[in-house]
Amino acid sequence: MKILAIIVVLVIAAGAVGYLLLEKRPGYGAYYGLAKLMGSPLDIGPVNWARLTRHATPNDALVCPAGHSPSAEPDAEPKIYSVAPGELLARLKRTALAEPDTSELYCGPDCDHRARILQHTRLMRFPDTIDIDVIPVGDNQSTLAIYSRSLIGRGDLGVNRARITRWLAGLD
Repeated sequence: MKILAIIVVLVIAAGAVGYLLLEKRPGYGAYYGLAKLMGSPLDIGPVNWARLTRHATPNDALVCPAGHSPSAEPDAEPKIYSVAPGELLARLKRTALAEPDTSELYCGPDCDHRARILQHTRLMRFPDTIDIDVIPVGDNQSTLAIYSRSLIGRGDLGVNRARITRWLAGLD
């Protein structure tokens, strides 16, 4: 019985040391270090829409107008909304941030029509990054691009696509 207790204590101590050694990032916590250790792409920076390359694994989702991301095939094209770009972005952010385990990330110096959102999955708390770009298309009209992707794992069981679908439905 003593040997079993010693083994349990050693495993817990090793786990604690391992956790402390992992590199952490705000919002991502130790999952950032785990992804880095596993060789996963650390795509937590803002999306360059002109050069966007989608994941080789099925753990992302993209909705954008044709030609907005020339090198990436979107899952769907968004509709055109009869609102100014700033209002569309504000509505989408309200919809997104109303969900549990969701927070806004710093998007950089040009955030008038862009946003970055972090949402943790419900069960395993994996961090997913969502980039939003609102595009003016006319007087008081705009559309958007949304790229949702998982930081960890090879598949997402449709979580990223379902998230975008839910958020777009919230706009209607």
